[in-house]
Amino acid sequence: MKRYFVLLMLLVWVIPKTLKAQGFRYPIPSDSILDRHGRVTYMLEHFWDEQNIADTTAFKNPKFMLDYLYLLKQVSDEEKYKYIASFVMFVSNYDEACGNLFWLLDRLLYDSSSSQYNEEVYRNFLETFMVTDIDAPFKSLIEARLNIVRKNRIGHLANDFSFIDKQGTIHRLYEIDTPLLLLIFNNPDCSLCKQTEDSIDNNNIIKSLLKSDSLKILAITSNVEYNKWIMHAYPKKWILGVDIDERIYTTRLYDIQRLPSIYLLDNDKRVLLKEADYERLDKYLSLFK
Repeated sequence: MKRYFVLLMLLVWVIPKTLKAQGFRYPIPSDSILDRHGRVTYMLEHFWDEQNIADTTAFKNPKFMLDYLYLLKQVSDEEKYKYIASFVMFVSNYDEACGNLFWLLDRLLYDSSSSQYNEEVYRNFLETFMVTDIDAPFKSLIEARLNIVRKNRIGHLANDFSFIDKQGTIHRLYEIDTPLLLLIFNNPDCSLCKQTEDSIDNNNIIKSLLKSDSLKILAITSNVEYNKWIMHAYPKKWILGVDIDERIYTTRLYDIQRLPSIYLLDNDKRVLLKEADYERLDKYLSLFK
């Protein structure tokens, strides 16, 4: 917590007065603005004022977007969406800047391997783009990405699908009755998947949840890996299935950016954790201690 406080102080007190890199000039709050929230909101309101968006040299630097996203984390959701809307409306007047912004957001907020990964904030940026006057081809690209991001949102019902087990019996996701369901999309020939299997199998919280029948684990593999899947030895108690008709993968029923891809669902199949790796899962499960 102390480290984040120091970083925030650098952003709202020190950096504006000392850093003018690559032509980018941070806004400088008035010395009369003494409270933290006031200085944060001032920087958000004026963050891009002195930046020439038409000149994308500085705008391409992820550092400035990272600083902006960090400031957004310091305000309420209502304020956050207001600043996002204002920023996107401003950028939408510059075609090249729109492309650069989309690339940055894609890299920072949408890529599930990013430390800044946050699809809800990403979705808000995209939805604001959709009500601007950007050109049709770019809007079509945004719309296509939105259709993917809106699937299996946190707090919303997960998409149902059918799968076949090793005995050849067909099941459906929603037929699995359990307080918590750990859904893992994997590949039996993937070394990181095997490493993740071992980590999950040795996780004490998961062991406890399995023992108390509070959790079940469903591992789903693409049908193209069927033969390797048959031979692969998964941890005991896991429910194993193959996406036999390839609907999950070919229609992007789930947004599987990389393997393994981990989802955590509640008893109603609402999404608690989306497109996670083991580290994010372990951090989330620490709440159950």
